[in-house]
Amino acid sequence: MTKWLSNKWNLIGIYTLCSFCIGYILYDIINLTELLIISSLISVMSSVIYVFGVSRGMVMATVMRQEIDGFLEGFKKRMNEKKK
Repeated sequence: MTKWLSNKWNLIGIYTLCSFCIGYILYDIINLTELLIISSLISVMSSVIYVFGVSRGMVMATVMRQEIDGFLEGFKKRMNEKKK
C-alpha cells in the first residue's frame, strides 16, 4: 500500500477522482460557474498545502542533516554486510 501511495501518478489519479466526485455531487446543487470557482479554489488549496509540505520537508532535512547522514551510513553498512 505504501508503494502504491508513493507513486505520483496514483496520487494524481486519486486527486482527479475526488475532484470528479465533488463536481458530480455539487453539479445538481450549484450552477457551472460556481462549480468552476469551487474547483479552482480546491486546486489552489491543494497546491498551497503541497508547497508547504515540501518546504517543511526541506527545512527538516536541512536541520537534521547530520542525523540523516548518520542513518544513511549505518543503513549502507548493514546492506553491504547482508550482501557478503
